[in-house]
Amino acid sequence: MKFKTIIIVAVIIIGTITNKAISQTQSTNTWKGGTPGQTANWNCPKNWSAGRVPDAFQNVIIPDVSTGSGVYPIIKTGGQEVNAIVLESGATLEITKKGSLMVFGAFEGYGSFGLEAEGALILPADCYAGL
Repeated sequence: MKFKTIIIVAVIIIGTITNKAISQTQSTNTWKGGTPGQTANWNCPKNWSAGRVPDAFQNVIIPDVSTGSGVYPIIKTGGQEVNAIVLESGATLEITKKGSLMVFGAFEGYGSFGLEAEGALILPADCYAGL
């Protein structure tokens, strides 16, 4: 009898873990910027709509924030990864010399946007880059 109970609990735990992984797959995280003392820091969780730094499972949107915080993201360290990224018209993204961003899916830019990349911007071979 106890053996059956353990199996049921294990199935519930596995199901919960699986559902959590699925819910985190390719969610959207939008740049807000402007956190005091960290205004343009890509790695500051408060600068993002999801309250956390984007990862390889998130689609990132960098909107035109000129009427909001007025501050765009700067990537100063290596190892940043996202599923996909969209630079909306009027937006800017800067990658400093020591910074890197790996995009596993699409990199899209709309209208007039800015991209300053002294560091590495790594895109997949079949990526659509609206540059």
